[in-house]
Amino acid sequence: MDGHANTASEAIDYVTAFRTRASEIADACTRCGDCFGACPMTGPAGLDGADASATAAGIVDLLTGGAGTADAIAWGESCSGSGYCIPACRHGINPRFMVQLARGFARSNRDGAPLETRWRKAFQTMSRGVRVLSRLQLPPETLSRFRPARRPEAGPPDVVFYTGCNVVKTPHIALLCLDILDLLDVEYEVMGGVGQCCGVYQFREGDFASNSKMAYATIEGLASAGTSTVLSWCPSCQISIGEVSLPNYEAQFGERPFDLNPFLTFLGDRADQLAALMRRPVNKRIALHERPVFPEAMAAVKKLISIIPGAELVEIDVPRVGTQANSLAQLPKFKQELVRRELQAVADAGVDTLATVYHACHREMCDAGDGRSFEVVNFMELLGEGLGLNSEDLFKRLKQIREIDDIIVETAPMIEANRLDLDTVRDALAAEFGGA
Repeated sequence: MDGHANTASEAIDYVTAFRTRASEIADACTRCGDCFGACPMTGPAGLDGADASATAAGIVDLLTGGAGTADAIAWGESCSGSGYCIPACRHGINPRFMVQLARGFARSNRDGAPLETRWRKAFQTMSRGVRVLSRLQLPPETLSRFRPARRPEAGPPDVVFYTGCNVVKTPHIALLCLDILDLLDVEYEVMGGVGQCCGVYQFREGDFASNSKMAYATIEGLASAGTSTVLSWCPSCQISIGEVSLPNYEAQFGERPFDLNPFLTFLGDRADQLAALMRRPVNKRIALHERPVFPEAMAAVKKLISIIPGAELVEIDVPRVGTQANSLAQLPKFKQELVRRELQAVADAGVDTLATVYHACHREMCDAGDGRSFEVVNFMELLGEGLGLNSEDLFKRLKQIREIDDIIVETAPMIEANRLDLDTVRDALAAEFGGA
C-alpha cells in the first residue's frame, strides 16, 4: 500500500465520497417504503402510523442535503442494524447503509457543536474500558497474542483475524477464536484494538471526515499483512468497514485491498474439519441468543452446534432484532422487554444453556443465568469445549463480584502485572458495571 490514509486529508474531501454514494442511492430509490415496512424498529419507535413512502422520501431528502422529516429522522435514530430491510429492497440498494447514512447527515446538522465533541467522550470511555478490562483478566504474555507477531520473512498469512475493539473486554472469546485457528492449522495475523478502530463512533455522529481518516488507516493496516482475506469478529466492524468504508476506499483509490468476511462464516465453511477434531461430548440442550444482522453467520453457528457431540439446539420463538445488545440502547424499555421475553422462553423450553454469539450481547447477559435454571455462556465456549479447549470466562466472574472495591482486590495481581493506575481502573469499572 502507498499510504493513502496519510495524505487523504489533503487530497480528498471525505464528505464528498459519502455525498456521491448518497446521490447514487437517491437516484436508485423509488421511495416505495418496502424497507420501512420490513423494519422491526418502527413499532417500538412509535412510527406505526407513519407513511412508509413518505418516510423513505424523507430519508432521501436527508441524503441529498435536505432537512428530511420528523418521521425520517426518528426512523434513522431507531435503526438497530437488523438488516431485514436489505432483502426487502427490490432496487439493489442497501437500506441499512441508506438509513444510517441519513442518520449521520441529520446528526451532523443538529446543532453548532464541533463534530469531534459528539463522539470523543464515548470513544475515550470505550478505549479506556478495552485497555483496563482486558488487563484485569490477563497477564501481559497472554495479551501479547492480540498483537501482530508474524515475521515479515514468513510471507503473508492465510488470513488476518480482525478483533475490532471491544471483544478483548471478554478476551476468552477472542482467545478461543485463535485457538481454533491453530487447530485448523491456519496461518494468521491478529490486528485490532482501539488503534485500528473501524470508525463506527464517528460515522454514527456524522463526522464523516474523522470516520474516513480512522477507517482508511485501519484498512491500510489490515492490508499491510499482504493477504486478501480478513476475518472480522465484530458485526459492527463488519458493517462499518465492509458496508461503509471499503466501498468508499475502492471508489476513491480504485482498489479493494482485501475481502472482509465474518469469522463465524469462515468457521462454518470448515465444519467438516472441525467435526473431525471433536474430542469431548457437550451434553447440553442449547438455546441460541440470535442476532439477525448477518443471517449467514447465524446459519454457520447453528451448523457448528450440530457437529458438537451431544449438543442439541432448541429453537425458541422470540423476536430477533439488532446488531448486538448495544444497538438497542436508544429504546431501553423495548430492549428490556425483549430480554425478559427471551429469558422466560429459555426457562420454559427447559434448556441447560443460553448461548450468546457476539461479545456485546455476552457482556450484558453473561450473568443472566444467576438464580435461574440455565447457564449463560458464549457459543465459542461450547465449540471450544467440544474441541478440548478451555478458556475461563473471567469477565463473567468480575461482573458477578459486582462491588468495585471487591473487583479491585480480586484483580490486584493483574493490576500490578499490567501496571494499571487504580483511579483509571475504578473509572473503567464504574463505566462498565455501574457504581462508584
